Amino acid sequence: MPGAREPRAEPCWADLLTSDLGSAVEFYSRLFGWRFDDGPEARAEGYLPAYLDDQLVSGLVHNDRDSGAPDVWTTYLNVADVHAAAFAARLHGGKIHLKPVEIPEQGTLAMISDPEGIGVGLFQAFDAGDLHSARRHGTRIWSELHTKHFDAVARFYREALGWELSTVSDSPEFRYCTLGQGSEALAGIYDIAGQGPEAQAGWRTYFAVDDADASVALAELLGGAVIREPQDSFFGRMAVLHDATGAEFSIIQPTRHRA
Repeated sequence: MPGAREPRAEPCWADLLTSDLGSAVEFYSRLFGWRFDDGPEARAEGYLPAYLDDQLVSGLVHNDRDSGAPDVWTTYLNVADVHAAAFAARLHGGKIHLKPVEIPEQGTLAMISDPEGIGVGLFQAFDAGDLHSARRHGTRIWSELHTKHFDAVARFYREALGWELSTVSDSPEFRYCTLGQGSEALAGIYDIAGQGPEAQAGWRTYFAVDDADASVALAELLGGAVIREPQDSFFGRMAVLHDATGAEFSIIQPTRHRA
């Protein structure tokens, strides 16, 4: 993992906590074209790096079936000082779930949650800017926080992590803000308080695809499920899916003006 460049606590990485490594390898290798470091040593360590061609793009983390934790995509934020960021998170109403720990030759990792209890990782000395801008099939293209406590969570990210938030919409029907503005935006916060009890708060990971409809059909063939059918938006044609073990993620076929 390369070194950081002017981190703004922006999403820099996402990996999958999964209870079935074999199923996840089959699903994502065929859906996104990922190649996995799936040797005995990686399996024993419980972490399988994922590559697109020779570029590291993600990873799979083994989820013990007895842990009680659901299979889920985890978002990580690129910070200049992980110790200071973790302290600030606790100071502003969040919690520290994993104190900063050194990852050999990579950097320092911590896990926190915001005042709503939504977990997110902090990582120092990691730069995935090229992955975010590539918009190639199978690369992470966007990260978005869905919250039922919009004001408190937005305040937390402003005060604890220094986010400069730009309002996209502030109507009762649609409240949304971004870290940064317009084409320079790096993440979003979406108010889902009015969407009913079935709406789940948490970070959402979006991946670029060449053809949203074909990707949805393939995901279903591989044992996944469609949560939201493909639909057009300003950003491109989008869909929300479950993988074969129930982890939720989204896909976007980017429009030309976002390329």
